[in-house]
Amino acid sequence: MTTVGLPPVRVQRHKIAKWSFGLLMLAVIGVVFLLPFMWIISSGFKSQQDIFAGLVPFSWEAFLPLNPTLDNFVQLFVEKGVGQSLLNSFAVAAIEVIGALVVCSLAAYALTRMKWKGRGAVFALILVTFMLPVEAMFVPLYRVVSGMGLADNLWGVALPGVASVFGLFLLKQAFEDIPRELDEAARIDGAGHFRIFFSIILPNVKTALATLILVKFLFSWNMFLWPLVALQSPQLKLIQVAVAHEVDPNSLPNWGLTFAGAAVAVVPVLLLFLLLQRYFVKGLATTGMK
Repeated sequence: MTTVGLPPVRVQRHKIAKWSFGLLMLAVIGVVFLLPFMWIISSGFKSQQDIFAGLVPFSWEAFLPLNPTLDNFVQLFVEKGVGQSLLNSFAVAAIEVIGALVVCSLAAYALTRMKWKGRGAVFALILVTFMLPVEAMFVPLYRVVSGMGLADNLWGVALPGVASVFGLFLLKQAFEDIPRELDEAARIDGAGHFRIFFSIILPNVKTALATLILVKFLFSWNMFLWPLVALQSPQLKLIQVAVAHEVDPNSLPNWGLTFAGAAVAVVPVLLLFLLLQRYFVKGLATTGMK
């Protein structure tokens, strides 16, 4: 609907209606996405009997702990040792994030700032590996990790995630957006590749680096199948595996304990996203755009 030719009052009303409709839709979408998280977190503060109290019939009581208790969280950290699983997940995520930043940034620099024969073919071959299902690589990955003596080791879980195809693609696109005149000016002043990399390239791709940190942390934190295959020692379990092990198919599930574990697992991701969301949105919006 166009506003050309309408009186100013009607134009103003039309704009207000559009903004109101947009805000209403955003509110509806936000509620739809937030309600499951609210239910999970509130259920972590409920006893086993109170969790499903407000679902049949459905009411707002399902999203609020009317009789809050910390028993589930106390049991998680004191009896189940979830604190150790959180530390394990933080360690693996830190190794993957730092390693991916180093490897992907250096590889992206070599593909965009250094001229060598076959770099296009190499990049295309790397992108092809992005289409392979992760599950199809578990057997060769495990054989490689075992051959390095890193089986049943947190390093063995983290190292395969250092080579991130997504991270390489993201940083390569960001590096290509930096004018090459800056490189030429730096070379005239006597700067080499490492000086250009650290003093010119990296300071201009902070948004892409923040995006890579967030995405890589998210994927590492949510890993389940690969840690389940690569780790056998109970004290090395990652948080997602530890939460899943609380659901015993041979007995009545303790849903309060399960929801408390899920709430504990999701909090670090939400906090990191809130800190880096503006970089994340901007980085994804500009990926692949000149």
